[in-house]
Amino acid sequence: MTTTATIRRPLLDRRYLRLAGGALAAFVALSALSTEGGPVLCPFRRCTGGYCPGCGMTRSAGRLAHGDAAASWEQHPYLLLALAQLAVIGAAWRLAPAVFRHRMASLLLPALIVNLALLVGIWVARLLDGSIPAPFLGG
Repeated sequence: MTTTATIRRPLLDRRYLRLAGGALAAFVALSALSTEGGPVLCPFRRCTGGYCPGCGMTRSAGRLAHGDAAASWEQHPYLLLALAQLAVIGAAWRLAPAVFRHRMASLLLPALIVNLALLVGIWVARLLDGSIPAPFLGG
């Protein structure tokens, strides 16, 4: 009787570290461009002239990178909410990795739906209160 050994990959292998490094580099680069007069990176805005649900998140990241959480919240509150969620997920992963891995699959879809609803809800609220213009809605 022969058995095959289970090959376990390290939790933080080099691919994930490279991905995290690339995300950090993109964050730093985009935060340098996050002024009001910077380039328009959003395809939704380029096509419609309106602001998308994520509009302001690059500027929000730039403000946060400069240490101004209040200005970051004003630019787009979802960024800080998402970072808080990531902190909770990281703590859960660190404190109880087995439980986290077991529950991850069942929580992924509901978390995605809640986050999507939150992002769209913030967008609608910002459109209605006039904090972002909506030229395609006649605003």
